Amino acid sequence: MASIKAWLRLFRTGNCVIIGLASATGYFLGGGRDPVITLLVGLASALVAAGGNSINDYFDHAIDLVNKPWRPLPSGQISPRTALIVSLVSTGLGVVVGYLISPLCGLIASIAALVLYAYSSELKKSGFWGNVIIASLSALSVLYGGLAAPRPELSFFPAGYAFLIILGREILKGLEDYEGDKFAGVNTVAITRGPRTAVLAGSAILLSVVFMSPIPLLLGYDVMYGVFALLGVDLPIIASIAYVWRDPLERGWRATRLLKIPLLSGLLAFLVGTLG
Repeated sequence: MASIKAWLRLFRTGNCVIIGLASATGYFLGGGRDPVITLLVGLASALVAAGGNSINDYFDHAIDLVNKPWRPLPSGQISPRTALIVSLVSTGLGVVVGYLISPLCGLIASIAALVLYAYSSELKKSGFWGNVIIASLSALSVLYGGLAAPRPELSFFPAGYAFLIILGREILKGLEDYEGDKFAGVNTVAITRGPRTAVLAGSAILLSVVFMSPIPLLLGYDVMYGVFALLGVDLPIIASIAYVWRDPLERGWRATRLLKIPLLSGLLAFLVGTLG
C-alpha cells in the first residue's frame, strides 16, 4: 500500500495548494467575500490540478524512469493504473464542485480537465507550446476565481503576472528533464535550441515580471504590495537566474524550485496590496 508521502508526491500537493490559493485570490481581488465560494473555487481548482498532475505522471512513466526514478510511479509505490483511476476521480470531483459554484465555473473546470489530459497525452511533446498551455492554465486558475466574483476584470493583471512566471519556469524546467525529454522526443526549448537558449528565453520572460512589478502601485495597490513583490518575487527571480546561468543542466532543478517562491509571494503581494 502506498504511503501518504507517495500520494502527496503524486498530487504535487504544494502546487495544488498554490493553485487553490490562486483561485481564492482571484475571487477576493474581484470583490468576492463569500467564505463558502472562496473555499469552493479553491477546492475545485486544487482537485482538477491534482487530477492533472496524476495523469501527467501516468503518461510520463517512461520518461520519469530516466529523469525522476524516485517518483511514485517509476519507483513502484503507486501503479500506473491506480494513478489513472485517482486522476479521473479527482478531476471529476473538481468539475462537480465547479458546477456547485456556477454553470460557467463548471464548464471552465471541465475544459481545463480536458486540456490537461490532452497536454499530458500528446501536447507536452510540442515543447514551447506545451509550456504556453501550462502557463495559460495557471493564469486561468486566477481568472477562475475572478469569474465567480462581482468584478472579474480585477483579476486580469494578476493572471498575466502568473502566466509569465509559470511560462519562464516551465521553459527552465526543460533543463532538469533534459535527458528524459531527449529520450522521449519532447521538443522543449532546451532540446531543440540548446540549454543556453532555454536559459536566455526563460530569463527574459521572468525578468519581464520584475519590470512589470511596479505597475500595480500605479493602479492603486498599497505600498505593502511593493514590499512583498520586491522581496518575494523580484529577488528570488533574479537569484534563480543568476544561479542557473553558470551551469544550466546541473542547476536547473534547484533553480525551478526557487521559482516556486514567486508563485506564492505574488499572490500574497496582490492580497496585502488590496487589503491595505
